[in-house]
Amino acid sequence: MLNLIKTIRDKLFTYNLREYNLAIMVVASALGVIGAYTLYVMPGVPERLYLKQLLGVAGGMFLAIFVSAFDYRFIAKFYIPLYLLNMVLLAAVRFTRFGVTLYGARRWLGIKDVFTFQPSELSKVIMIVVMAKLYQMLESRLKKFYVLLIIGGIFGLQWLLIFIQPDLSTSIVFALLFVIMLFASGYNYKIILALLVITVPAVIFVFWYVQQPDPLFITPNQQTRILAFLHPDDYPDVMYQQLNSVSAISTGGLIGKQLTNDTGARGTLYVPVKESDFIYSGICEEFGFLGAVTVIVLFLILGLCIVKIAYKASDLLGKLIAVGCACVFISQMFVNIGVVTLLLPNTGIPLPFVSNGLSSALSSYIMLGLVQNIAINHDIALKKESEDYIQ
Repeated sequence: MLNLIKTIRDKLFTYNLREYNLAIMVVASALGVIGAYTLYVMPGVPERLYLKQLLGVAGGMFLAIFVSAFDYRFIAKFYIPLYLLNMVLLAAVRFTRFGVTLYGARRWLGIKDVFTFQPSELSKVIMIVVMAKLYQMLESRLKKFYVLLIIGGIFGLQWLLIFIQPDLSTSIVFALLFVIMLFASGYNYKIILALLVITVPAVIFVFWYVQQPDPLFITPNQQTRILAFLHPDDYPDVMYQQLNSVSAISTGGLIGKQLTNDTGARGTLYVPVKESDFIYSGICEEFGFLGAVTVIVLFLILGLCIVKIAYKASDLLGKLIAVGCACVFISQMFVNIGVVTLLLPNTGIPLPFVSNGLSSALSSYIMLGLVQNIAINHDIALKKESEDYIQ
């Protein structure tokens, strides 16, 4: 333990801490505080949740700083053990008695009502590192189609274990992550274009297929949610959560009920899971259109800051890890808000930094730490390259 502390201390002195990106720390903290305050003012939410959220923000910042002390290239060396660990955790959810079913989906490990952890959240971090490492190792062969098949197969196995939980929302985020990292790696644009050409009719086919009787590879719960989204009047019980969410959002107006001192009834009282997946409806009702836009703007700032770090990264590995983290944050934001505002079928996914939940917070702050390490490694890597060139 003492050797580990000494190693971290020595390594910190080699980093260019002036490159530490305070903006992403401030934005992430602001999102966490907004989530905590929303939990505080929303009716029907236990007080301990808002205190837990504040502690989570403080602990998360410490975790991000701690992770930023570890060289991302060193972490990526363990891509095989990380991948295998991810496989074991995801398989345990589905195929062992330690898998826990909540809200009609088997996505958690642990003991129900005591402690649960969602491995698919940690999978986002692991697969970003694994994919980035694979692209770096195969950089000189990225124009070969068989390389895409290999990487797609490695990624697809993880994706399938998440999809069958079922976890449609995380599956969507993973699919976007694969495409964005593929694009950022400098892959042959013709192959990427071909994938997009295939994807569009495939999505249309899926929406047709789920409306057929007893479709294969889709659980009854998934089929019902998609059918309810397509035909909301036929599934009032299934659409209850989303319809009440939209109703609550519409009552927020321009500045929300908090700033107007409105003490009337709150629509979020009738929105299940408002402390987690549907917290955005509470933000809209309590802080109105301005609050809703503020959250989106903060996420866009966060994404742009991380993309800037990716642009300055000294190697492909750092670039792809940063791009992957930005993709997860932004895509989760769009999917979460899309569900809450009835633009997408109801699939449970948290809003990073804002929603209450240990698994989501843990993965989000670890990604923040990885991005920070890429930022403070930039000048050191360039200096080493210059020294090697001179020699």
